[in-house]
This record gives sequence, C-alpha cells and structure tokens, in this order.
Amino acid sequence: MKPFNVTDFKEVVKTVALGLHKIISDARGNCVSFTPRRVLEFAGIDTTAPIALTLVKHILEGLTEKGLVVKDDSRSKIRYIICRGRSPLWEPLKEGSLEDITDIIYRAVE
Repeated sequence: MKPFNVTDFKEVVKTVALGLHKIISDARGNCVSFTPRRVLEFAGIDTTAPIALTLVKHILEGLTEKGLVVKDDSRSKIRYIICRGRSPLWEPLKEGSLEDITDIIYRAVE
C-alpha cells in the first residue's frame, strides 16, 4: 500500500481517478456503486483517516453536482453510482488514460 498525500489536491484527484478507473475496469455489468472508502481501497490506499475519506467524498459530491455521478442516500451508508450510458465518465474511466481521467475529474470539481 502506498501513502496518501492529503496536502496536494491534484494528487488526491489522481488517487480518486485511479480508484474509479479500477472499479469500472473490473465491472462485469453496466453499473457500479461504491463508497469513498472503496475508491481508496481500489487505488491501493489503506487508510481510514477521516481527512482522506472527507477529501474523496468532497470530490464525489462535486462529480454528483455536475451530473457525472449519482448519489444513493437511501441506505445508512451513502453510495455513489456510475452507469454506462448515463454517465459521461463511464467510457473514459473504462478505457481512457489516467492523466485524461484525472484532468476530467479535476476540471469538474475545482
């Protein structure tokens, strides 16, 4: 597991992009749901530090506001959802480069 740099927002976005890329790359269906902790796990980060989870949640909330991710708050633990055909993020996350994905996410939440 690699360390998680919470002081550099661009690095946090890159970590989120990596986690989302791996979640969608491993997807067998057309929709994925995940929590901020799961994004960090898929990015290879082993932390339960509240600041790390808060930063990931902030990015996911920004993507939700832009309509790129859907928020499911019907459960006790809030989950986020990305579906093929409904989110313009699906294809870049599935097949794009990490730099392109990071730029898309960064521009959406800055």
